[in-house]
Amino acid sequence: MRMFITIVLSSLALASLAPVRAQEKERANADAAFLTKAIPGIGASVKIIEYAGKNASDEKVKDFAERVGKQHKESVEIASGHAKRLKIAVVSDPDKDSKKTIDEWSKLNGTDLDVAFLKWLSHGHADTTMFDDEVKNGADADLKAYAKSSITSGNEHLKEAREHLARLKK
Repeated sequence: MRMFITIVLSSLALASLAPVRAQEKERANADAAFLTKAIPGIGASVKIIEYAGKNASDEKVKDFAERVGKQHKESVEIASGHAKRLKIAVVSDPDKDSKKTIDEWSKLNGTDLDVAFLKWLSHGHADTTMFDDEVKNGADADLKAYAKSSITSGNEHLKEAREHLARLKK
């Protein structure tokens, strides 16, 4: 009888671990999904922002683009470091992913280009869903901290982009 009870209790203990392991795997998958979207997206944004920084007509917009571009480059490096540490393969082609936007902007100049850049940046930073999901569902504490920090930086970029837009539209 004791052996039967031991076997039953052991089986119950093992069965209770299955949902925990499944949840851990889901969280690890959330980390992978986040990095495979974030790195290519931010990488493409670097190219787009560099284009805006070189071609903006307003000196304040140019300075803003250069500062945001530098921060996005650092963000890609940090995210890539997390991917490497977590052994998550990420395919990214920033030139290809940024081409359409840069081609469209190449037809603009002056304030039209500045406004297009600021609207694009505002739109991109207004939706933090991907980063929020990582903070909520991710497994890796360092990656979650990176996502949370990115939301804060993104909100600062959004606020400043909107301020520049308001100034240019006067």
